[in-house]
Amino acid sequence: MSNLMLAFLGTNDYQPCNYCLNDKKISNVRFIQEALASIFCKDWSKEDKIIIFLTEDAKNRNWVDNGHKGKDGKLRCEGLNSRLKSLNLNASIIAKYVPDGRSEQEIWEIFSCVFKQINNGDEIIFDITHGFRSLPMLAIIILNYAMVLKNIKIKGVYYGAFESLGTISNVENIPIKDRNVPIFNLTPFIYLFNWTVATENFLSYGDAKDLDKLTKERLEPILKATKGKDRSAQNLRYLSVQLKKMTELIQTSRGYSIIKEFDFDILRRLISCNKETILKPINPLLGMISDKIKGFNNSDIKNGYAAVNWCVEHNLIQQGYTILEETMITEIVAKYFGKAEINNISKREIVSQAIHIKSSKIQEDKWKEPARNNKSMVRKIVDELGDDFVGIFDSVSQYRNDINHAGFRKNPHKPEDIKKKLIEYYKKLIGGSKCLDWQNRFF
Repeated sequence: MSNLMLAFLGTNDYQPCNYCLNDKKISNVRFIQEALASIFCKDWSKEDKIIIFLTEDAKNRNWVDNGHKGKDGKLRCEGLNSRLKSLNLNASIIAKYVPDGRSEQEIWEIFSCVFKQINNGDEIIFDITHGFRSLPMLAIIILNYAMVLKNIKIKGVYYGAFESLGTISNVENIPIKDRNVPIFNLTPFIYLFNWTVATENFLSYGDAKDLDKLTKERLEPILKATKGKDRSAQNLRYLSVQLKKMTELIQTSRGYSIIKEFDFDILRRLISCNKETILKPINPLLGMISDKIKGFNNSDIKNGYAAVNWCVEHNLIQQGYTILEETMITEIVAKYFGKAEINNISKREIVSQAIHIKSSKIQEDKWKEPARNNKSMVRKIVDELGDDFVGIFDSVSQYRNDINHAGFRKNPHKPEDIKKKLIEYYKKLIGGSKCLDWQNRFF
């Protein structure tokens, strides 16, 4: 793992100016790379590297000394190689030759060349000021690719906005002391790609893990600087934690927690108070999140069915079958034993047996425990259970078993049929609405 500064060198005859980044100012330099190295690389070690990518033309014009010709012949000016060496840095200074980037093939060659210089865990500063026009896009792709495959950390992506001074003729008339050029920190735009991926994972798969990770990374510096007292950062951090917790409950089929323990009211309040967050990429998501949790309420058995709907939308098919079957049992337990008993294993087994007894028309003398010792209650449940409910339950149970046994059974169902049937059973149960009225529909 090393510090790494990556930069492209162009061919123009760069004019001296003063590069400014926040409160730092590097005066009277021609190359943005020299300014960045002066700001970031002073304390680097021998294991660290400054790698300059250049074409043959860029080498002749700006890497070596006296590369540009004026009206009277060669200009007496140092090239970037000399300027970097004059800084007396410990880091290695390396030139890597790349093609001009005038074709798709050459762009791929540049991609490969840059990517090969990056090692696992490197911490990278990337200068995108000079080079071909596709460089900013290529830099974003390379860095995100390396974040995934090589676990790099991006310390900064920078652009020296020399054009802010005007045309070259205008700049020549500006005294050196007034040629102040801002260095733009474009790092947030690199992370915007990560936000895009995280948002896609949430919207498509119902997974808030990456959103939570990015939120934590972006808010940590703020919370550290304010000793945890920034209210907006606190609220947004808590929101991301709660959202991750909720999605994990569904992913792991934690039906009891979804129904009884998770506080959806707090999640709604957090969404409401974070309508305009300090992290811009998350703002458009808040309305979508609010809409997605409309079917959930605190201590509500119907949360089980809302969770099934979530599973259908996000292709969590196995979880959908598990939660659907267990929520159907939960409804009956609550009706006959009270909501306080929905987590009682014995009561759940009584209900499960009652459904099986009704479905298979099992005679009382063949009932097993615990149904045998609760005959009065079992008879009541069996008598009041609707045939539609029992039929759906049997089918859901069969599909759930097929999934849980990984299809190791006779005539296993096809994947497309498994999802199709989950949607079908769910729609039958909710009767076209988000809520169930079991007493009217099935009892």
